Amino acid sequence: MQIYYFLAFVTILWTSLTVNAGELRQSTLGKEQNGAKPKLYFKHIEGLNNNQVTAFAQDSEGYVWIGTNDGLHKYDGHSFRLFLKGGDSSAINSSRVKCLLTDRYGEVWMGATDGLCKYNRNLDRIDVLHVENRYFPELQNPNVIMELEEDSTRGLIYVASLNEGLLVYDYNSDVIEPFFPKGEIEPMANYLLKSMSLRAIALDKNNDRLWIGHSEMGMEYLDLKTRKTHSFPLVNNEGDTIRQVVSIVVGKDNQLWAATPNDGVFLIKLGPKNPVVLKNFIHTKNDEFSLFNNHIVSIYKDRESRIWVCNDNGGLHLFDSNIDGFYRYIPDNSMNSITNISIRCVFQDRQKRMWIGTALEGVDVADPYRFKFHLIKKSKEKGESLSNNIVRDLHQDKEGKIWIATDGGGINIYNPDNNKIEVIRYQEASSNSISSDAVLCFLERPNDEIWMGTWNGGINIINTQTRQIRLFRPDLAELQSTFEMITDRDGDIWVTGFNQGLSKINPETGSVMNFRADESIAHSLRSNMTYAVFEDSKGNIWVGGENAGLYLLKYENKDKGIFEPLIFDQVEGLDIANDWVSQIHETREGRIVCATSSGLIEVDSETMTYSFILSDKLPIADVRSLIQEDESSYWLATTAGLTRYFVESDSVINYSKRDGLQEGNFTKNTILQTREGFIYVGGTGGLNYFDPKNIPYNDQAPQVHITSLKLFNHKVGIGDTTQLLSRHISQTDKLTFESHQWRFTFGFVALNYTRPEFNQYAYMMEGMEDGWNYVGNQREATYTHLNPGKYTFLVKASNNDGVWQEEPTRLDIVILPPWWLTWWALLIWASVFALIVLGVIQWRTYRLMNREKRLKQMVRQRTTQLSEKNKELEQLNKAIMDQAEELRTYNEALNTMNEKLEDLVEIRTKEIQDKNGKLTKFAFDNAHRVRGPLTRILGLMNLLRKEEEEKQKDFWLDKIQEASQEMDQITRSMSSEIDNDLKDEK
Repeated sequence: MQIYYFLAFVTILWTSLTVNAGELRQSTLGKEQNGAKPKLYFKHIEGLNNNQVTAFAQDSEGYVWIGTNDGLHKYDGHSFRLFLKGGDSSAINSSRVKCLLTDRYGEVWMGATDGLCKYNRNLDRIDVLHVENRYFPELQNPNVIMELEEDSTRGLIYVASLNEGLLVYDYNSDVIEPFFPKGEIEPMANYLLKSMSLRAIALDKNNDRLWIGHSEMGMEYLDLKTRKTHSFPLVNNEGDTIRQVVSIVVGKDNQLWAATPNDGVFLIKLGPKNPVVLKNFIHTKNDEFSLFNNHIVSIYKDRESRIWVCNDNGGLHLFDSNIDGFYRYIPDNSMNSITNISIRCVFQDRQKRMWIGTALEGVDVADPYRFKFHLIKKSKEKGESLSNNIVRDLHQDKEGKIWIATDGGGINIYNPDNNKIEVIRYQEASSNSISSDAVLCFLERPNDEIWMGTWNGGINIINTQTRQIRLFRPDLAELQSTFEMITDRDGDIWVTGFNQGLSKINPETGSVMNFRADESIAHSLRSNMTYAVFEDSKGNIWVGGENAGLYLLKYENKDKGIFEPLIFDQVEGLDIANDWVSQIHETREGRIVCATSSGLIEVDSETMTYSFILSDKLPIADVRSLIQEDESSYWLATTAGLTRYFVESDSVINYSKRDGLQEGNFTKNTILQTREGFIYVGGTGGLNYFDPKNIPYNDQAPQVHITSLKLFNHKVGIGDTTQLLSRHISQTDKLTFESHQWRFTFGFVALNYTRPEFNQYAYMMEGMEDGWNYVGNQREATYTHLNPGKYTFLVKASNNDGVWQEEPTRLDIVILPPWWLTWWALLIWASVFALIVLGVIQWRTYRLMNREKRLKQMVRQRTTQLSEKNKELEQLNKAIMDQAEELRTYNEALNTMNEKLEDLVEIRTKEIQDKNGKLTKFAFDNAHRVRGPLTRILGLMNLLRKEEEEKQKDFWLDKIQEASQEMDQITRSMSSEIDNDLKDEK
């Protein structure tokens, strides 16, 4: 026995040493810092129809099935598909689920209080299997199925019934019937088990045995080769024989675990010979690794062969062979605690999340990927709670405890081994009290002392062993509000504080030297508002603060107060001298790096110049703290979260609140790496801590399933009037839409149970779209008015850590044309058109033939008429020729006459031209003759209008009359000349 335990221990130790980082991360589910009890952080799942959880399973598609006392639930991370006893398509034979099984084909089986059922994936329904060849078919008692066990080698499923004994389902015959055949005369003649009331079964594949637990007859096993049974009584510590066995599990290393409702758990050694009980695990008073109580409900072996025990009113237990006992998980009112003390079942999915089924409060999930960072903060509940959420400084003492300076809650001392927090606060009536609850910084000193800086309370000195407290020089105003303290290589203490400049303390003599801003002194500080102080490897002191910039006090000038300021470039627009310098750090390579509110800078100590680093990689410029984890990486705390910088690849990973970081902002210079390698970061929302070597990363891309189809926003069912689905859409490879079904919507889901609200989706319709539609966490896609043709709908998703599915989920789509554009309609249209064309051609041919006949007849008639006309034309032509001769004679005479006429026209034209010249001269001459009297008349008329005397008017009238008479004579003379010319022409 001792050799066995030693071999088991060596095996476990070797496995733990050789497991890779990824496996370790998944298997531990978040270990405590001492490497002992795996720390589980539970997330409660809301939305069940009933909170009395009885069973879990996960099918081959990734859905998690949850059985309860009132319904079976299919869970996708967002919502539940509920199956209840009723009359619709989701009906099951009984709503009280007892057990679930996923078989080798990935199908889900359900045992309930009224028989065995199987989920029909194609039709999205539960099918009931009825037992054949029953021993007593006349009995109407419901067949209560308690447990299912698959024998993949034989192609069987063993079924434990509470009232019909051992049943078996055969994949080949698709029949469920009694394992022991019904007798011909006596029905139970072949039944070999102790009773018909079975509670538990387990298949021992190595030894080809089926272990059986009875509700009243203890335990036995069935040799599957010989089909003989062997009793295996269990006896408790009082010598009583165990009658009820409620759960059996075959563990690793040829071990068997058996659970009882009142006598704890039995560990049994298996083998080809007789099995042997190794130990009975029960509750032991004052033993924290014993069971919380002996009331066991079920046992479960996870994918890593770890044994989990579910207790009634006793919580959840995890067995560890190293301690030969159990770690308890019970409600403790802390954050992420398990919700209920009565646990019914536990299950591990394919990504090694632990699903916990409680008796009254539903489901809790311990997800190894959910909490990348653990958080301690103030809480009204008992447990792991700070006295104040504002954390200003951190320190690890020699015992490994973490000292937490809180701004308003005093000192909190966190013990990682037991998660307990000791609080030291100001007590007015006590003589041994800290001077202020506003604690700002720590400094470890020899002799188990810690110096503590406060706000307006001076420096306190605390003995870590005795907790005795005294004040250091409370009379000095420059030490009242201290931000940071360091010890230099010479043993002096340097102190920064609120409006205090920089102070140097000699701890041996208690003397204090204070360096303050003074414009009259060259090389003094520019501001008394100092914050950060740091000693580099050369013994130089660096000082930074608010509106104080950064200063270097070289080792040789420490007592002289000669500060060398940082030279900054004002053109850059980022004035480090006017910003907070919250932390100064020297890398292991000797470079000075400073965290400032404008970014991370690297300083050249020789030239006192700086350059920004990582400015394009940080999510925000305001850097509060930094720490060098090792030669390959750094951690930076900013107001936007945490950033991990990888030196070799020059890359970063940014973490935010969605990864479990606190809601508040990180405070300045509040980061600590413990000797064990854990990193603590404080802020205004509490304290985060994590193991940088073991940060969970969900590298498994989710599988996307198309879950629903809507037509015009109405859900399409299997076999409904739309005739679109003959099986569930997730099992459909191709959809064909009629032309009038022009608007449809696909619903889809990515099965990732770690923060599924951060899953991201993208889809596209291949054949219509050239690129992906990235739609965030939207889980529907709608398309309208697609042209007739063939398409492929593609959808993919990423998980909470941004890992995308490589191969998208596909669904072929066919859009049919309207009936008048279908192939048969086009064929009909073509045939009709061809017939019309043929008819037109035949009709046209007939008409042409008739026309040809008529034309031939008309040609004959016209030929006859033309012959007669031709004769007439010949006669007419002869007459015309005669007339032509006469016309020729006449034409010659006319030509002669024309020649004479042309001579006459030429003569006459010359005469007319002469006459026209005379007429022009006549007109010109007479125009001047007429113009004189006419002008006089017009002028006399104007004078007449202006004259007012009558006598003078008469005078002017006489003159007008004379001019008129003269004009008349001219006119008569012109007329006479014209008449004479006309007579000469005649």
